[in-house]
Amino acid sequence: MSDVHSPGIVATPRSCATQSAETIERALLAHISRGGRSALAQLYLLYFPQLSNFFTHLTANADLAEELISDTMFDVWRQSTNIGPDIPVFVWVMRIAYMHALRRLARESAGPNHDRPGPTALEHVPHLQDLLVSLTVEERAVVYLVYSSHRSRQDVVYIMQQSSEYVDMHLTNARLWLRSSADPDIDSTRHLSS
Repeated sequence: MSDVHSPGIVATPRSCATQSAETIERALLAHISRGGRSALAQLYLLYFPQLSNFFTHLTANADLAEELISDTMFDVWRQSTNIGPDIPVFVWVMRIAYMHALRRLARESAGPNHDRPGPTALEHVPHLQDLLVSLTVEERAVVYLVYSSHRSRQDVVYIMQQSSEYVDMHLTNARLWLRSSADPDIDSTRHLSS
């Protein structure tokens, strides 16, 4: 198909000032669904920083994050006609990204949960990044989406394709674990098992 540049969908600072990000992203997806390679390149550039942060947060591995970005954008291209009118583009893209991360990390780990070092064994108060790595992938995803991306519970439920109770459980687990790890005097037995 032709890769003709369509006016009005170029993601520049000037166009962003006059159009909402959602409008621009929807126009790019429409162009992608018609075979627009330049639109895919533009969407890739728009999402690269967010996806890079998300995957690095989940995996703590920059090389794996780059692979997952490529896998995600390939699926965005393949599924560009499947987005519903009521789902924000960001939420739709992040659902695809989260599913890729889950599948990849499940293949690379022995199981969905891993043993955590006890907070009392810490010799010093660790940096937040060190603590985040000790969370499960589900907990890291919830923490990232709620606190770094400022997404609503409804958005997180859609991205993770789980119930609100599931999301709340992982958010509570992550908070308790982070709090007890940062302060060994807090009773770590309050951490719920997932």
